[in-house]
Amino acid sequence: MIWIKPAGRRLGRNGLGCYPESAMNSERLRKYVLEELAFDPRVDASGIGVSIDERIVKLTGHVHSLADKIAVAEAVERVKGVRGVVLDVEVRCPDSHVSDEVLVKRATDVLDWDTTLPRGAVKVSVDQGCLTLTGTVDWQFQRNEIEKDLRCLTGVVDIDNKIAIRSISCKQDVKRSIKDAMHRRADVQASNIRVDVDENGKVTLKGKVEDWQARNTVEDAAWLIAGVKDVDNRVRVR
Repeated sequence: MIWIKPAGRRLGRNGLGCYPESAMNSERLRKYVLEELAFDPRVDASGIGVSIDERIVKLTGHVHSLADKIAVAEAVERVKGVRGVVLDVEVRCPDSHVSDEVLVKRATDVLDWDTTLPRGAVKVSVDQGCLTLTGTVDWQFQRNEIEKDLRCLTGVVDIDNKIAIRSISCKQDVKRSIKDAMHRRADVQASNIRVDVDENGKVTLKGKVEDWQARNTVEDAAWLIAGVKDVDNRVRVR
């Protein structure tokens, strides 16, 4: 499977953007990418090849788990100068004898043991190691954490996350909750932020803040509100 992701968008709470450098050449960028892959102890890149074309990084080869595959991509996205990532990496599980029947039982057990989920809220189906997740939850973080937990299971080669987020009941309630959360954060001046919410649960943020940490804090506050399905963060750093 080939997965292309432009760098510069956050991956969860700790994601980092890209920092383009016009002087960055392919040889130097490849050196930085290889050093970052070797530096991160969470990444096993022993089976990964790296090539560069106009600051687009192409990763080929294989890893031992879906979690490793995502970790490799995230490590590359942290490198300054990277414009995007082409992830042409195969998952080769060390235990190649995990049947779909065993895998779906393991995945279901993981969900049953998760105390943040209502029992039976998410269903799992498996086809040749590919998990399909369906159901409905209240928060985006639940959707993300479910997928993150299941990536670590031996035998999982891919995840199709079709979990929906329950629709918001009142746009004004969501807007008020986000603004209240900003008022409680020491590093955000809420009066400088405009919050718009549409009927589909999309939040648009506009305004100015002092630094990137404050910008990320504003976005995090929006994602923590039940029913928010998308956040368009247009907040600028002064």
